[in-house]
Amino acid sequence: MSELIAKREIEIITCESGDWEVVRVGDGREFIESGHSINGHQWVKLLKYLGFDVKEICLSDEEMEDGDY
Repeated sequence: MSELIAKREIEIITCESGDWEVVRVGDGREFIESGHSINGHQWVKLLKYLGFDVKEICLSDEEMEDGDY
């Protein structure tokens, strides 16, 4: 496990109604994303912030259905 991940606390905060979500690193001054739901692009931003190389690939619906990934 990288030293960066080992030292950071990541909080995933929700509410009872499920109306709002927050992903926060540390006290939120380092990294914070929030909204009615955390989408894929927000998760990618977190992974990049943590130092991961992230390759985003967009396939057609047909390619996904056929398992061409």
